[in-house]
Amino acid sequence: MSEAKNNELGEPIDRPSIYRTLLIAFLIWSAHFAASYAGVLVFPDDGRARIVAIGAGLIAIAALLVQVRRLPAPRSSLALGALGLAGAGIIFGTFPAIVG
Repeated sequence: MSEAKNNELGEPIDRPSIYRTLLIAFLIWSAHFAASYAGVLVFPDDGRARIVAIGAGLIAIAALLVQVRRLPAPRSSLALGALGLAGAGIIFGTFPAIVG
């Protein structure tokens, strides 16, 4: 019944909103990694690289939270799992910049 309510019938991977969420979650994760890695390459052995990594991490987490809010009402576990995995990757990718 909840599937008919969203006008998106079928398996979760076949629904456009969930497929879009999967792509966006991993795109945000990869953009965070690219920005953090670029910061280290541009500012080697400098505190500015940490600022870039932490700033990119905060922006990426905020983008993931916005994506969670945009999901349709019966949230799919597949989409939430992808967003959670991307969030964990972003947090663990930013953690060395905070500690190191």
